[in-house]
Amino acid sequence: MTRIKLKAIAVDDEKHSLETLVWELSRNCPEVEVVSQLSKEEDVRKIVPVADIDLLFMDIHLQKESGIELVKDISPLDCDVIFVTAYDQYAIQAFEVAATHYLLKPINGPKLRTAIDRVLEKRSEVDKGNIDRILEVLSKTNMVEQRVPFNVQSGIEFIVPENIVYVSGENNYSVLHFKDGSKLMVSKTLSAVENMLANYTFLRIHKSFLLNLRHIVRYVKADGGHIEVIGGDQLSVSRTKRSTISKLFHDL
Repeated sequence: MTRIKLKAIAVDDEKHSLETLVWELSRNCPEVEVVSQLSKEEDVRKIVPVADIDLLFMDIHLQKESGIELVKDISPLDCDVIFVTAYDQYAIQAFEVAATHYLLKPINGPKLRTAIDRVLEKRSEVDKGNIDRILEVLSKTNMVEQRVPFNVQSGIEFIVPENIVYVSGENNYSVLHFKDGSKLMVSKTLSAVENMLANYTFLRIHKSFLLNLRHIVRYVKADGGHIEVIGGDQLSVSRTKRSTISKLFHDL
């Protein structure tokens, strides 16, 4: 069976720990490619939020701050996070920031294999859930005229979801982009808008974009992957969402 390829960044302030992790991954998890090894917090803040990766290995004890707090600061991240530490008392904190797994040092092959299998299983479950939900919505015709209330500066706007092409996230606000080219800023995070539109044909394709699948013009796999929507805008697709989109289009 062909495994999904996962690109990863590893963070640890101890060189030998990074080398051990990369070596064990190469021996036991060949589907994982470590594209960058970071040891400084400032490099993590600069590189990780914009990196096109599937997985982040984060050491909890860094020189200047906790890896857990660092992940909180640079969230939302469009990748799975596996925390690594020599101490087991931080497990609860790690999972509070939505860690996919928690590894205790010393790292070995079986531990890593379990962690990567969990990542793959989680991705598969998310893919299936999204595909089933969207296919069910597409089979219904009575969803179009329903309106969803959005809080705006002047009051409340009642929006027909069908008229939304996509939603972009801007910190604690989101911008609705409509078929007629107009835009509306609402006082909701992108995650909150995603929940509000969960019963419609919307799919999170990137940490910054929520797409209405009814308005896709084309999906381009080259150059990292992007989707063109009506009106000409091109939306980036994160690595973690490409398999979902490919499976969904195959089912359609």
